[in-house]
Amino acid sequence: MRTTGMGRALARLGRSAAVAALGTALGAAALLGGGGAARAATTIRFVYDWPSADFLLTPIAVAQSRGYYKAAGIKTAVAFPPNTETTARVLASGAADVGFEGSTDIAFAAAHGLPIISVGAFTQGNNWCLVGRPGEKIDLHHLAGKSIAVFTDSWTKAMMPFVLKAAGLKESQIRPVIATDDDITMLLAKKVDIATNTANYAVPEVVGAVHQQPTLVCAPAFGAPDVPVWVFTARTAWAKSHPALLRKWLAATGKGMAWSVAHPRKAVAILAKLYPATGDVSYSLIGWQETAPLLKGKRGLLFQDAAQWTGLAQALKNTGQIPAVLPAATYFTNAYLR
Repeated sequence: MRTTGMGRALARLGRSAAVAALGTALGAAALLGGGGAARAATTIRFVYDWPSADFLLTPIAVAQSRGYYKAAGIKTAVAFPPNTETTARVLASGAADVGFEGSTDIAFAAAHGLPIISVGAFTQGNNWCLVGRPGEKIDLHHLAGKSIAVFTDSWTKAMMPFVLKAAGLKESQIRPVIATDDDITMLLAKKVDIATNTANYAVPEVVGAVHQQPTLVCAPAFGAPDVPVWVFTARTAWAKSHPALLRKWLAATGKGMAWSVAHPRKAVAILAKLYPATGDVSYSLIGWQETAPLLKGKRGLLFQDAAQWTGLAQALKNTGQIPAVLPAATYFTNAYLR
């Protein structure tokens, strides 16, 4: 699954090296603000959750290209971390203002007292799934003895107990296989019976490889909490001292999200033009089309609620990953949303 601590991550750097590297990158990234402005623009230093751009960056690229940030008097300087475990530390250190990361990162940050907070939900639901080869049914009641590719990230650790409970099994009754890079490749090569991943990453990879849809059994089917997987984050002190600026940034980003949902092909074309490293456009389009339905919640884009966060924290506590469930306001705020 493409979340913190897994998948195609680069070699880990020490804390000081990672923060220093990001500081340099963010300085250079100020040139990517989406074009010159007639008046001086305020730069927002934005750090992504992944070492390179991919389709989840689509709304940011659209907001840059279509001038939503420019109209708000903002330039968004995008930087990419040296590894997938750096974003929260970079924010906490003050080397960036706003970030994008998995919601589990916020729960861990709160448990360790790091001064960051979620300021807007990117996705609203939990699309983590068991993934099977096209045409091969996944039966929760017949998982015993199956080889299941699992990553070592926090999200997978939080989700697998729900799978086992629904299946009526103990972990010793399945054959977990640690995936260090790409478990979909392992699945298609028949090295495992089942993979685990978010649907928006599993589907485009399977479709791109075999031109068929994978079999999916996703979070609601095994009783996992329906919580955001990815969120926008900010350094708490910076957010409190720049409330108007953060509101403008979130509003412009929300416009980018809405336009990208309405115009997926054009949006992905903008992403590819602004960030060529995203690679195959067809892969990005399928991934974005799988992501788009997850963006809007009951109150619209970006809004979060307490139940989402306490549900996630409880799942992490139950699996021994955090010591306690803290008040929901420790994890998130809607104060900067219009």
